[in-house]
Amino acid sequence: MVSGLLLVDKPKGPTSAEVLEGIKRRFKVKVGHAGTLDPIATGLLIVLVGEGTKFSQFFTGLDKAYRTMAKLGEITDTYDAEGDIIQSRPVEVSCQDIEAVLKTFTGKLLQKPPPFSAKRIGGKRAYELARKGLKVDIKPVEIHVYKAELLECKLPFVELLFEVSSGTYIRSLIHDLGLKLSCGAHVVELRRLRIGGFNVEMAISYNRLLSLEDPSGLLIPVGEALSFMPKITLEGGLSRRIKHGSAIRLKENLEKTFVRLYEGDTFIGVGLIEGNTLRPYRLMQGL
Repeated sequence: MVSGLLLVDKPKGPTSAEVLEGIKRRFKVKVGHAGTLDPIATGLLIVLVGEGTKFSQFFTGLDKAYRTMAKLGEITDTYDAEGDIIQSRPVEVSCQDIEAVLKTFTGKLLQKPPPFSAKRIGGKRAYELARKGLKVDIKPVEIHVYKAELLECKLPFVELLFEVSSGTYIRSLIHDLGLKLSCGAHVVELRRLRIGGFNVEMAISYNRLLSLEDPSGLLIPVGEALSFMPKITLEGGLSRRIKHGSAIRLKENLEKTFVRLYEGDTFIGVGLIEGNTLRPYRLMQGL
């Protein structure tokens, strides 16, 4: 099996790590991912295969889109339906109230991740501390909500669409929305629809994937997957310099940016331009 990206539609139940382990065992390949999904969540998971694992950082930072079902009137300790209900409140809001409050949830926001999350606190995962009953104090981080739309309203249930920056917790958005509505809320269902330019419609279901003998035909080549980066084609001596780890001087100063590097039609890796210098950053092996 060669290197590349595999787009998988994760089912509800297993963790992202369990999905990766299943793929690793089934096809005997090195795998990684570009952003986890909670066990309760379904939808798009980018699985990096073989040499593709070197390039995970370029996919984890991509914007994402989610569809979620939330229940108003109940607050849980995990901010979703898998947690314990710690408070119940009457739902004395209308669908119009929800739409009005949603408008305040767009733009740049400071968000505190859920106590039951994978954020590290003093070397420990937040959920490890929370499960022991210890107080979890996570610093808020800046996120960007590009879109927050009410799709369906059948109180106490609402269906919402969010388009957000990387690192945004939909559970926290729903929790904060519930607090602002004064009735509380938690996530009942969550589905990731998109990561960057990759849509869940392009993905294969996890169970279907495991039934295949050879899924290499499903892999997106790394260079193609990085098409959101500028492309530079190197010839002869310049290509050899990069592949040997040396930098190349450019004719002009350019803004700092990552670029895809090609030798003819062959993707050789990612380079970093800083000022008038192009350096190799991540290279494919065996070039």
